[in-house]
Amino acid sequence: MQPIRQIYYDAPSTIEIPIELQHKTVEVILWPLDKTESQPRPETDANGWPLGFFAATAGCLAGDPIERAPQGDYENRLELE
Repeated sequence: MQPIRQIYYDAPSTIEIPIELQHKTVEVILWPLDKTESQPRPETDANGWPLGFFAATAGCLAGDPIERAPQGDYENRLELE
């Protein structure tokens, strides 16, 4: 199935859009998702993070310490009057 594209010269209030786009020219695209194309959403905790995310990533850079490169000398500028 092909997507449906529609240009609105005054964005309708029936579609939830950011306030800065209301009453502006916008293009709305409806892209159908077949069951074969959609992927199941991973289970998340109360804050929306995938379950086990922090356990899998905690300490992943422990063997590769991050070092800050030298920043150089401070630039001398004229004083403000």
